[in-house]
Amino acid sequence: MEVGSETNRRWPGVLGFSLGIAFALVAVLAFLKGLAWYWAVICFCGACFGVVGKRRIMRAGVTRTSDDIVCGYVPWHEASAYLLNFALPLMGIAGIYAGYVPGNPVWLRFAGILLILATLLMMYATFRMWHRCSLRFTPSTLTVRVADPKINPGELTRDEIEAITPKWIANSVSGVKALQVEIAYRPEDSATETNTVMLGLQLTVEPINLYGALVTWNDGADTDPTQLLDRIEQLLRGHTAAVAPT
Repeated sequence: MEVGSETNRRWPGVLGFSLGIAFALVAVLAFLKGLAWYWAVICFCGACFGVVGKRRIMRAGVTRTSDDIVCGYVPWHEASAYLLNFALPLMGIAGIYAGYVPGNPVWLRFAGILLILATLLMMYATFRMWHRCSLRFTPSTLTVRVADPKINPGELTRDEIEAITPKWIANSVSGVKALQVEIAYRPEDSATETNTVMLGLQLTVEPINLYGALVTWNDGADTDPTQLLDRIEQLLRGHTAAVAPT
């Protein structure tokens, strides 16, 4: 990856983090000076979204046995999950209360209700990903499970995998690009058809580390199985630098 492009991608995150910290401090100081609690909650939670940014993984969701490695979606290791499932409803409650305070606009209560409803959707999505999404490595196969029941790669061998490609995918709402990994594979019942599955957001692993682990697995047919799994685990946990995709 070019240094310039990497720097350009990091700048919005650094700016958002700095502004978020500053805004959070202002909200706390304003509350101590007499700002109504509901405004302080709304400002502080909004600042937290700026601090965390689009995604922040606190610990890789990886488990290891002697025979395999399993990656999953672990919401308590995702800072964004805390925001969407705790900060969002707090903002909703504060907004509803603020809407009933004389002098405040009535639309605040409706905005608060919308935030509560959005929280319920986020909780459902979080539970669905935690319950369904996983990627299992063995020395000879990958087993992929994603939230969408229509996409079911199942167990894949190296011969069934056509390509492993890093892709910068833009968010449909914000337009912010995030790194994900696309696996192109041939279904077991087809010799010519090629399907794809996108991994990244549904697993609690840094996408660049996931890409490095998948490439290492795909190139490791002749590697000692234990050494191969050791290497993959180190990559997934971020203990070994992965190749930066362009």
